[in-house]
This record gives sequence, C-alpha cells and structure tokens, in this order.
Amino acid sequence: MLKVMIVEDETLIRKGLALAVSWELFGCEVVGEAENGEEGLKLIQRIQPDLVITDVRMPKMDGIEMIRQAQKISQAEYIILSGYSEFQYAQQAVKLGVKDYLLKPVDDQEFNETIKRVVQYILSKKKKQAIKIQKDIFYEYTIDQYASGKRKYVVDAVRYIKKHYQKDINIKQVADELEISESYLSRIFKKETNYTFVDYLTYYRIKKSMELLQDYKVKIYEVSDLVGYKDSHYFSSLFKKIVGVTPTEFRDGIIL
Repeated sequence: MLKVMIVEDETLIRKGLALAVSWELFGCEVVGEAENGEEGLKLIQRIQPDLVITDVRMPKMDGIEMIRQAQKISQAEYIILSGYSEFQYAQQAVKLGVKDYLLKPVDDQEFNETIKRVVQYILSKKKKQAIKIQKDIFYEYTIDQYASGKRKYVVDAVRYIKKHYQKDINIKQVADELEISESYLSRIFKKETNYTFVDYLTYYRIKKSMELLQDYKVKIYEVSDLVGYKDSHYFSSLFKKIVGVTPTEFRDGIIL
C-alpha cells in the first residue's frame, strides 16, 4: 500500500479527504494528517509518505515552502488542492515538480483520475528504483575454476556460500571444510572480495530474496526461510536496512 499524507488547515476538508475517499481502491492508505505546513514537514520527515496532498495557504508555513523543504528529505510526490488560482502559486508548483494543482471545490471524478494517474507514476518510479537497486546492490565474485593458491580458497568459499546460503552457515564451517584457519580465510576473503565473509553472505542472501520477491505467490516469511533466515521479522528489518525499503515495498515496486 502506498502511504498518503494530507496537509490541510480546514478540518472538514482534511477529514473528508482522509475518510470519504476510498483510498484502498487506489492501493493507498492515509498514514498521517497535519493542519499546517510546519507540522506537515515534521510528519513527512518521520513517516516518509509516497504521496502528499496539501493546501497552499496555511498558518506557520505555506504548502509551497513545505514542499520545497520536504524535497530535501523525502522522495514523496505532491498534489496541491487550493482555493486560489493565482498564477504565482501555480508557477512555483510547476517548478517544484508538483504532479497536479487542483482548485477547490474539486470535482470527485477529476480528483479520482488525478489520484489514479499519480499512483501509477509512483509505482512506475518504484519499479525503476527497485530494478536499479537489484542490479547495483551487490558485486558478485566471479568463480574461476582455474584459480590457484590463495585465490582458490576464496573461490571455494564463495562456491560454498552459493551452495549452502539457505542453511545456517558461518566462516568457521567453511574454513574447516577447506582445512585452513578461520583467521586466514577471513583475511584473504576480505582482501580478494572487499567484503567480510558475513557481509558477502548477507548481501548474497538479500540478492536472492529480491529474485524470489518477484513471485507474488511466495509469502514474505517463505522468502525469509528460503534465503536462510528463520526469523522473518529480522529478515525484513535487515532487508530494509540494506535495500532502503521493506520486502513488501520492494515487491510492490516491481509488480504492477
């Protein structure tokens, strides 16, 4: 579900947008409300919404200034609802990349069409970001069957990870398998791959989970188990730390 935030100083309008619109039909949910730009900016930083619907003229901080500052801390998209049609506001909104500038009172059909269009844009953007992340997140060490000397130990260690990543493995097990010391393997592994053994294993698992998440039939907890994490909550937390979004958000960005 995409996260929507509403910033509007008129309570009836704000509550009407939050409660009267069938957000679930657009794949959205309202996760925050604010009655002025200053409060809105703080909420945007805290909850990182996908879409912000805002008024222009509000106390403490107007909508234009809020958007200008929010763009430094958030990737949200914006729709302005305003009772004012002044060219100056519209011009500033365009410069800020606002997706639409609608005048109150807003026609229901026009509003729904705008939301649908902007949601499609956000999902498309998420898809492109997800694909980029999948390509760039991890440099996979090339296995060379003709490697020799120290490099062969590293190649064999990487091969072991790729074969057993679904299990509970550690560097000691691999070192024992290769009949070398754990400290020696740790040292040469880092030098050759630029990753520690644990980091390499973690990134490899996360990369594999990205592939699995493209199949919507596979549940998140099943993905977690398939890449070696029995605790799905830990997996989700780790995934977000590395990728920047949760497994569910990543999946929603890929599958439209």
